[in-house]
Amino acid sequence: MSNATPQEPQHTGAQPTVPQPTASQQQFTAPQAPGAQPSPAAQQYPAVPPQPAPAYSTAPRKPEATTMGLTNTYAVLAIIFAFIAPLAGIIFGHLSLGQIKRTGDAGRGIALTGLIVSYAYFVAIALFFIFYIGFIVVLIGTAGTAFSHSSVY
Repeated sequence: MSNATPQEPQHTGAQPTVPQPTASQQQFTAPQAPGAQPSPAAQQYPAVPPQPAPAYSTAPRKPEATTMGLTNTYAVLAIIFAFIAPLAGIIFGHLSLGQIKRTGDAGRGIALTGLIVSYAYFVAIALFFIFYIGFIVVLIGTAGTAFSHSSVY
């Protein structure tokens, strides 16, 4: 080990010999195609120093008024019952559309969503029961046929 001061590293021909700029000296240029001559329109932009994070206040926020009070009650019930009892969702959806047309209440989109979900859910349940009952009928029919060809009397 020697007490010599650090020297600059020896550069070979393949490595760059230009020292890297510090953060305050760093400049950014617009990207260019390889081998292209820099155009006079190419601009250099100074490095942007990092901005401090904004300070957040701890003051409590005032509650914002919602339009839920203006929304038709049957429309809200239609969207709720759409997932619980689709038949009730269909009934409340149609009742709410009638009231909204008559009174001009808000909530037409909610009522339509409740109706669409209710009908889709109702059809899915109906198809399930149809296939379930059909499966049971086929199962009973197959079981009856399997035991009817017995040769033992």
